[in-house]
Amino acid sequence: MVNYVLVWHMDRLHRSPVELEHYIDACAAHDVKTFAVRSGELDLSTPSGRVTARMLGTLARYESEHKAERISRKMEELSRKGKWTGGARPFGWQVDGDRPVVDETEAATVRYAFQAVLKGQSMGSIVRELNDQGITTTRGKPWGYAQLGQMLKRPRNAGLAQFKGEIVGPSEFPAIVSEDVYRAVLSILSDPGRRRSQSNKARHLLAGIAQCHCGALVRSASVVGRNGESYFVYRCPEKGRGHVGKRIEYVDEVVNRAVIAHRILTSSVSQVKTDNTGEREGVEAEAEALRTRLTDAAKMAAEGIISLAQLATMTEQIRVKQADLEARMVELVSEKGVPRTDMIRMTLPKAVDLASEDAREWLDLPVDTRRDFLRWGFHVVLYPHSKGSPRVFDAGTVLLRPQERGRARGPLSAEEIKTFRSRPLPLL
Repeated sequence: MVNYVLVWHMDRLHRSPVELEHYIDACAAHDVKTFAVRSGELDLSTPSGRVTARMLGTLARYESEHKAERISRKMEELSRKGKWTGGARPFGWQVDGDRPVVDETEAATVRYAFQAVLKGQSMGSIVRELNDQGITTTRGKPWGYAQLGQMLKRPRNAGLAQFKGEIVGPSEFPAIVSEDVYRAVLSILSDPGRRRSQSNKARHLLAGIAQCHCGALVRSASVVGRNGESYFVYRCPEKGRGHVGKRIEYVDEVVNRAVIAHRILTSSVSQVKTDNTGEREGVEAEAEALRTRLTDAAKMAAEGIISLAQLATMTEQIRVKQADLEARMVELVSEKGVPRTDMIRMTLPKAVDLASEDAREWLDLPVDTRRDFLRWGFHVVLYPHSKGSPRVFDAGTVLLRPQERGRARGPLSAEEIKTFRSRPLPLL
């Protein structure tokens, strides 16, 4: 049974007039007396006591709302200036007093994550890499999908300030990546067509990636052969004659050999000393970011979000930046006498040693990482068997080509596939 309530001040007992009325009713029903250290006894059984309590409650509510308004205005002022407002230290910076400075070790990880997204890596593969290397968040916890996504989407990565979800100007935080790179990655992560699976559920390398010659994306299916043996095939979902159905292990071997050859070739033509490797990777990331922004601008114009005049202006600005980056890349690559990669055509040797170190490096990658590499870097088209015995697999019916630079990512159209076989191999 409660007989007395002792508080420091009435505004510590409640801040809401509604709560006060409930309290008054409860005290009257149980004959409870209230004592405040600062103002003495409040007799809530009398009209004068109740009016005093109500006045104190109203003043307390006013002070609470006024204080909240002052705090909100101050936080808005700090946010609009891009200043540090407290809380957990953001990954990539240290805070010297109240001034953020770049932590070069963590910033290198941030740049790597941005470059990985631009190259088409999945969030899952980046999370695994960070955790395998023992890199933790600023709270000392392992990385997860949510933590990585939040880190990549922060405008302050590009030196931009944000308030209530909108970018309002420059930030006090020094930029770690350029605005072009940041906006390109944000566009990729916001793409509704991007796979968001948070687990390694994919079993087959090309399911949903390779296309039948009709244009449809193939699916994996289990079939039983004449001898009762069960095996998996890539099968076109369209009905009718002429659509493909190929044994997965045979198709995967052709594609794996082609990718391994491609990786060996691109590695051999892009090996330069470490004195400019970091800058070269940064330039490559900037170039990929500009290609993504160019594609996004075209989509916005098609959807009526921006006018054709605005599209032309944006395109011209991006083209100027692209020209500067291409000139710088030529300088970086030629500094060591290394041949430019765009002067070398891809070759797909039939004899690739699948037991070699280069092959194992590719084959030992998680399947979702290899799928992302193919999805974002290549087109794979499967054609029907056309010569000899249909029981003998024809490797020539599996065609893989690198995606053309600057082309919007995604499957080929039916019209593009019609000329896919006769087209010359694209430059790397």
